[in-house]
Amino acid sequence: MTIDGVIAGWETHPDRGESIVNVHHENGRDAIWDDLDPPPPPAVVQNLLELGIERLYRHQAAAIRSARTGAHTVVAAGTASGKSLCYQLPIAESVEEADATAILIYPTKALSRDQLRGLAGIGTERMTAAAYDGDTPADERRWIRDNANVVLTNPDMLHVGMLPNHPGWSPLLRRLRYIVIDELHSLRGSFGSHAALVLRRLRRLAAAAGSDPTFLFTSATIGNPGALASALIGDRVEVIDQDAAPAGPRTFVLWNPELEDVDTGTRAPSLPDSTAVFTDLVTADIPSILFAGSRKATELSAMRARERIDDDHAGRIAAYRAGYLPEERRRVEDQLASGDLLGVTTTNALELGIDIGGLEGVVMNGFPGTISSFRQQSGRAGRKSERAIAVLVAGQDQLDQYYMHHPEELFGRAAEAVVINPHNPAISAPHVECAAHEAPLTPEDRRWFGEGFEELVTRLVAEDRLGIREGRIFWKGGRSPASSIDLRGTGGGIYSIVDRDEGLIGSVDESRAFSQTHAGAVYLHQGDAYLVAGLDVGRREVSVRREDPGYYTQTKVDKDLIVSDVTDSSSIGPIGRYHGTVEVESHVVEYRKKAIRTGAILDTIPLDLPPRRFHTEAVWYTFPLAIFDEAGVDQLDVPGTLHAMEHCAIGILPVLAVCDRWDIGGLSTVLHPDTGTPVFFVYDGYPGGTGIAPLAYDMAERHLTATLEALRDCPCETGCPSCVQSPKCGNFNEPLATAGARRVLSLVLA
Repeated sequence: MTIDGVIAGWETHPDRGESIVNVHHENGRDAIWDDLDPPPPPAVVQNLLELGIERLYRHQAAAIRSARTGAHTVVAAGTASGKSLCYQLPIAESVEEADATAILIYPTKALSRDQLRGLAGIGTERMTAAAYDGDTPADERRWIRDNANVVLTNPDMLHVGMLPNHPGWSPLLRRLRYIVIDELHSLRGSFGSHAALVLRRLRRLAAAAGSDPTFLFTSATIGNPGALASALIGDRVEVIDQDAAPAGPRTFVLWNPELEDVDTGTRAPSLPDSTAVFTDLVTADIPSILFAGSRKATELSAMRARERIDDDHAGRIAAYRAGYLPEERRRVEDQLASGDLLGVTTTNALELGIDIGGLEGVVMNGFPGTISSFRQQSGRAGRKSERAIAVLVAGQDQLDQYYMHHPEELFGRAAEAVVINPHNPAISAPHVECAAHEAPLTPEDRRWFGEGFEELVTRLVAEDRLGIREGRIFWKGGRSPASSIDLRGTGGGIYSIVDRDEGLIGSVDESRAFSQTHAGAVYLHQGDAYLVAGLDVGRREVSVRREDPGYYTQTKVDKDLIVSDVTDSSSIGPIGRYHGTVEVESHVVEYRKKAIRTGAILDTIPLDLPPRRFHTEAVWYTFPLAIFDEAGVDQLDVPGTLHAMEHCAIGILPVLAVCDRWDIGGLSTVLHPDTGTPVFFVYDGYPGGTGIAPLAYDMAERHLTATLEALRDCPCETGCPSCVQSPKCGNFNEPLATAGARRVLSLVLA
């Protein structure tokens, strides 16, 4: 059956037709070609011809010309646009002609292994490429250090494995010509800020070894590729963002599950609909992928899809996610590339640029969080000139429902900006300590670590973490501090999660340890339920046992916030908007046991945990009391009105910035001592901030307008997950006054 036939079947189906809210068509485009002068070395040209590459797309040729001049360069283009060749070819040239070396950095191990296969095709006999990551056996690691001239790794392994042991890598560093950062857009927030410091440490060691490598970045389409790349390395970066690759026609279907209760706004869950859509595509022999969201959803959707179809089709469906053994992942990747599999369900593990063959269909179980990810996931099908279909099945939260009501925003709006903050002292301090361990610091190292470097070093010396000898600053802790830094955490230290029978099963950062792994909590890990027996703050250890008690737990968090400094201020109509630094104190004080099926409260239990305090950046809005009277909001509903605006604003902020609601916190109050007015705050959830708050301040009117639209478009009466309810609310989503929030924001933006 054709794609049009499948869509027609949905539209005429008595139970499914009403779920289709929009069908959007995009035309294909032809390639634009260009040539290199001078051409690559003959051996490289021969390998390209054997791969079927006779000419280059215009953006590929432009990127290679830029790389040859030594200019740091970022290529931002869509999926299947040949971005990998933009760095593979310069690396092959430099190895062939100058005996140079390269380090390629990928966000995931799976992607680095896939790219290793790609390099093998283009590289000459002089290239020795190898993957150096957590899956590399110990006996291979020394051989790679001694023999490889192209090393593929990830930020974590570079940070903890290569940089602390840089003397062993000195032959590679001395001849280092290129450093590649693939999937640049994945380096955001806290992780991106950490990665920026890791890259600056790498540049410092390369310079000490006598090299000055050129950085080559690739990225999906984002709002600020040049600014992000420049922030990562602290240097100017050339931008190439005109995609000249061919693309086939594509049809997008927006699918909103059935509205089950108009009053509460409750819709049917998205996973059953996503699985049904995926099954229809596979049954029609349309090779497809389902981005299911979580590990548990990935396994459930694969199992249910197999149950719905005949044995022949069921045998060609597989699941793919983190947690599998390396050989299991490789097998699925190979089966996808060869066409042996007709369908695969996955987390976002296959969102990035792994070669997964000729897929024609994509199903997304919920909006993936950003326009960039939406384009990445939908671009996994129709990678050359074939017709493709992408179906977005909406979940209940604010972003999904916003785009169901505003499809023009999904297809016509520019991609969000990605922000990092490598100058955040909470993030930069431990990396400066790592750098001091790798080689003593001098004043010239300000070149790598930028503003605030001298002040930071002075503080670390005063804290007796760094010492001074003959004008050089060294690490006083003995072993490298790298292993104590979690690049993907949120700060505050890491807690180990230990099962008495299974041993170590995972970890959680301090910002979530108290709310998710307190004593008595039900903790989910890879789809299994564990009951938390104890939380040892001193040892930073969570003790759990595998048990499903038949309920889930939800914490109550008391918050306090102090305004430390106001950086900027202005007004939007009758309200004030502010950006500045705040001190946040959060205190988990109790938790509830709630029935899984009904949500009924089974018990409320107090907790005795220490408060968590940190400084961060925030944007906040102050409201004159008169505006509530003018909007017809009862005095008793003012707290719920502010709370509803805060929740919806947090939920909708990812429309403007690459973040999710777990990156952001909030607080609302009728009378705050630092403002003297009703106010709601939205703050960065990481100590020191990651750049979200200033972006929200700059886009404040757009942000509030999108918030109002989300409130207006929701059909519920009392507030629901599609508008104002939040899964992370520390006050059990009480009180919330949705109608008041609509009326006040309407008046503000009138």
